[in-house]
Amino acid sequence: MLRKPVLLPVIIILVFTLLIVMLVSSCAPPTSTAMFGDRIGLLYVEGVIMSGGATDDLFGSQNATSDSIVETIGQAIDDPGIRAIVVRINSPGGSAAASQEIYDAFKRFSDTGRPVIVSMADVAASGGYYIAAPADEIFANPATLTGSIGVIMQLLNYEGLLDWANVYDETIKSGEFKDIGSAMRPMTPEERELLQDMLDQVHDQFKEAVMEGRGYTREEIDEIATGMIWNGEDALELGLIDKLGGLQDAIDRASDLAGLGENPVIDEIGQTGLFDQFFEDMGYSSQFAPESGNPLLDLLNQGFSSGQNPLFRLYSLALLDTRFVGSQSGIMY
Repeated sequence: MLRKPVLLPVIIILVFTLLIVMLVSSCAPPTSTAMFGDRIGLLYVEGVIMSGGATDDLFGSQNATSDSIVETIGQAIDDPGIRAIVVRINSPGGSAAASQEIYDAFKRFSDTGRPVIVSMADVAASGGYYIAAPADEIFANPATLTGSIGVIMQLLNYEGLLDWANVYDETIKSGEFKDIGSAMRPMTPEERELLQDMLDQVHDQFKEAVMEGRGYTREEIDEIATGMIWNGEDALELGLIDKLGGLQDAIDRASDLAGLGENPVIDEIGQTGLFDQFFEDMGYSSQFAPESGNPLLDLLNQGFSSGQNPLFRLYSLALLDTRFVGSQSGIMY
């Protein structure tokens, strides 16, 4: 008869004790042992590469967003327990600027002396190859599609359709090129030349990045940077990748370079879990945000940050965080 009134205070005390432990632990600097000790960070880059923050829901991501990936790599840089990163890429490319930001993030990690190993899945082309270029080694399957070192801009022209429908455009502008790319009229030779020059510059940036990452000469990169795609076997012959192999081969190589031996601990970084999504929806990010001036908010923001709190995975697991259940658990093949 008295069990229910006694049980409720005990539950409340346990919950508050857990919260206090989490908040106190978040104030301590991360150590090399963290919760899993020395380990390999496994990062999935899947879908179209886009600028901006995460667009994923509670059960998975549909696009590779630069802000989220750069934040994840930044946390890995600050975590000495991450001894190497394996990047599993399955992307046809996307935004040039977003690809450049991700490329720079991988370079910053590599500059710390820790290896970056890329494992290509079905496709790692265009921007998907761009972000792979700074890796220490690149693995691909024989049937992987990669390459596509080129830049494209596609515009539609509805002028004929509008004429047929007796719909006419009236544009008022203050600069000659303000309506460049308008779908309501043909492109002028001057506009086409301007856009072509811009795309050629971005193409040169792409080639420079691949030259730096892969060691090509100018003549060699000009020969292959035609927008052509290749399978893994052809890419190996051209020097676009280093070895044929799958995800496990990339993990084994990363472990060897990092000196972790056989059966290293794999830390699947960059996955959005239940707590991450909830607090982002509530209006603040779990990244290392600058102090807001509100001590309680700053403490909470640190307490639920996977990078700063060594107990993050413990309470995530207890709350069935999506990183630890269902299709997101362990290593995906």
